[in-house]
Amino acid sequence: MLPQEPRHALEWQGILAALFSAMMLGGAPILAKLAYQAGADPTAVVILRTGLAALALWALYLIHPRWRRYLYIYPVGLLGCLAVGFTNALGSVFYYLGLYRLDAAVAHLIYSMYPILVALMIHLNGEPIPGLTRLRMFLASLGLVFLLGRFQGTPDLFGVLLMLLSSVFYALHVVLSQRVLYEMPAQTMTLYALTAMAAFTPVAGWVFGNPRPPVPSSALGPIFAMAAVLMFSRLGMFMGVKRLGGTQTALLTVTEILVTVALAVGWLGEHLTPIQWVGASLMVASIMLVIRESPRAPVPRWRMPLLPPAD
Repeated sequence: MLPQEPRHALEWQGILAALFSAMMLGGAPILAKLAYQAGADPTAVVILRTGLAALALWALYLIHPRWRRYLYIYPVGLLGCLAVGFTNALGSVFYYLGLYRLDAAVAHLIYSMYPILVALMIHLNGEPIPGLTRLRMFLASLGLVFLLGRFQGTPDLFGVLLMLLSSVFYALHVVLSQRVLYEMPAQTMTLYALTAMAAFTPVAGWVFGNPRPPVPSSALGPIFAMAAVLMFSRLGMFMGVKRLGGTQTALLTVTEILVTVALAVGWLGEHLTPIQWVGASLMVASIMLVIRESPRAPVPRWRMPLLPPAD
């Protein structure tokens, strides 16, 4: 077998950015659980952390001279960022409502099915799914069956549904972001997509969650930390999508599973049954197989996402 080409510097930047995003996101469910334990309402938590993250990002861009250039955006690009922010807002509300009903480790493992959904959505856009990606999809699906089986008792089905919906909308936002990022810097995309997300999240929260303020003061620390995680993780994720494309970035950022499960078991005292550990291992194996993929994953010039090819 011929040796693989050395990775280009921009690809390494994308890999490091995606892994940084994963490390940040892995702690978000734990911080949310701490806020819930302090008496915070899940919908109020997601609304507050999103708004704080957007305000902090605007402050960074306005204060830092080198980042002011990323404030410029063209009208069509702004519409794309609005679409990304809207889908991400829906996914976030569903995620934190589902997390409220499930253990952090189990909830995040269900949510982490989104790379499979990203691959399927990209396939609908005319891109082929490689054989190795199909194998990873099978392993992850089998892992989900073990994870949600009745071996550990009847799961909270509504919580499971909420996490699956969150995974769908997160995958859609990754697919949409790949199209928008083809012609836009990742820094600009992050600012306006996160701003749109902050604008749409309260609407989605009131529709689906009916938040109950006020937020206890003891929950503010975890919420402020969640805002920082959201801001930096989105910068890392969009930089990864810009360099690597949506599928490869999604597969790399799912390494956040390891962070979430480790923190949930070691810090919150949660536990998985033996069958659930088998399911988690299968899902992790499906992720680790990404190292066998080609290191050169070009970002395609997409049509409008999910539209069938013209005859």
